[in-house]
Amino acid sequence: MLSQKASKKRSNDVTDEFDTESLLSDQLQENLILDSRYERSKRNGRLNILLHSAIISFYGIIAILLLLWGAKLRGTKCACENGAVYSPANTAVEYQKQIINHKVFEESNFKGMPRPEVDDAWANLLQSLQDNDIRVQKQDLEKANLKSVPLNDEKGGYFVTLDVYHTLHCVNHIRKSYYSDYYHNPNPVAQQREHFDHCIDLLRQTLMCHGDISLHPFEWIDEYRFPWPTEQTEHQCRNWDKLVAWSKEHSIANLEGPILTHPTLG
Repeated sequence: MLSQKASKKRSNDVTDEFDTESLLSDQLQENLILDSRYERSKRNGRLNILLHSAIISFYGIIAILLLLWGAKLRGTKCACENGAVYSPANTAVEYQKQIINHKVFEESNFKGMPRPEVDDAWANLLQSLQDNDIRVQKQDLEKANLKSVPLNDEKGGYFVTLDVYHTLHCVNHIRKSYYSDYYHNPNPVAQQREHFDHCIDLLRQTLMCHGDISLHPFEWIDEYRFPWPTEQTEHQCRNWDKLVAWSKEHSIANLEGPILTHPTLG
């Protein structure tokens, strides 16, 4: 009887021990599962943070690029030029504020009595009209709805110039005509007058075409009873150096020889 009780007790003890171990094992597995879920949740959380950060950074970069692009457009394009005449030189246009000097007695190498400094300044400005001989392609003329003289060399294209150089040529011609005793013109007087009148009217048309609306204020001066125009005005100008660089890049090195062939005169 005692032996049966002892055997039963040992059996119960073994069962209790097994149940305890089983419980501990289940608890351990549950803890491991919870730990695994927690680690997975942490990883997912970090991935979500990284993903959202990447998305925010991406859109931030896009926004900055759009702002920079818009600023560049505002800096290089003029709102008044919607529907402007096409020119391949549009890519070189950059607007900037510039002070124009109206001082009558201030010295400049572009004005005054004829002297080497004045001639050099004008020669450099017009670049001897060499860099102003420009090559453009057929599609450029088509976009501008123009025709021009073809160039007969391996590069092809067509012969043009930027109109600003023609206008500057006229200004220089008027300047030289004013000092005709120094700049001798061998052409007949009647022909000189025609050229002179042509240049004056060209300047009139060009000035009216561009119609500069910059404000020109007045001031009081001691020796004059009425308001006197100020000697400096601010204007929105195209960057001249950019236009010159574009002209040089597209200039024709030499127009001598068969590159230009007249259709009837050869």
